[in-house]
Amino acid sequence: MVKPSILVLGTAHLNNPDNGDLFKIKTDDILSEHKQLEIKGVVDSLKKFEPTKIALEILTDDHVYTNKTYNDFLVGEYELTRNEYHQIGFRLAKEMNHKEVFCVDWNNSEPDIPDIELWTKEHASEKYNDIAKELENTIAKTEDFLRSHSIRDFLLYLNHNDFNKANQKFYMNFALMGNKSNPVGAMWTAKYWYYRNLLIYKNIVELIESDAERIFVLYGAGHIHLLNQFINESELFEVHKVIDYI
Repeated sequence: MVKPSILVLGTAHLNNPDNGDLFKIKTDDILSEHKQLEIKGVVDSLKKFEPTKIALEILTDDHVYTNKTYNDFLVGEYELTRNEYHQIGFRLAKEMNHKEVFCVDWNNSEPDIPDIELWTKEHASEKYNDIAKELENTIAKTEDFLRSHSIRDFLLYLNHNDFNKANQKFYMNFALMGNKSNPVGAMWTAKYWYYRNLLIYKNIVELIESDAERIFVLYGAGHIHLLNQFINESELFEVHKVIDYI
């Protein structure tokens, strides 16, 4: 049976945003001539997937504005920022002659989602301290890898099964914070993290218009374990591997 194809590429946020992510790494100057050549090589390789749609980690409400900037970029009236959805997403869409890109993110603050940052300030938590220490070590190791490797090698590193399993382990340990009367970690993980990724998955699936679709998804590496889990378990897609394209 013919199914739509999908390729999910996990990445770092190349513009170093202060967006509240648990896993934030600092990247070198992505706009340097050397890094720009490396990114061009990655985009050229991704063209082999022949995507029909490109899905980006941008809020769905920002679809109109995002596509205005994308179309300005197509006619030479918009200079790309360091952001990965510009450097990889917009460039790949242009190479494939796409008229638009697709925003599939959800990231709202809901009343029943615990404020983890506030909770950790008000409560001593050995579990949180252990998670934070291990996370700092992982971030340092990842930043060291990026400093000594190409963008292509860095993306392969972020999309390796071992890295994604280790990343997911942080969220599973995060879920253990709190106590029986206030299981704040479990509530945050279920009501925010899993819910967000399920909505992203739903938005991606809704892009399918025919079995001929080939959807390329560009997302922060922290999401890759769950997105791949949902996509594989749905059996709606022919799932492609990053290593086969970059």
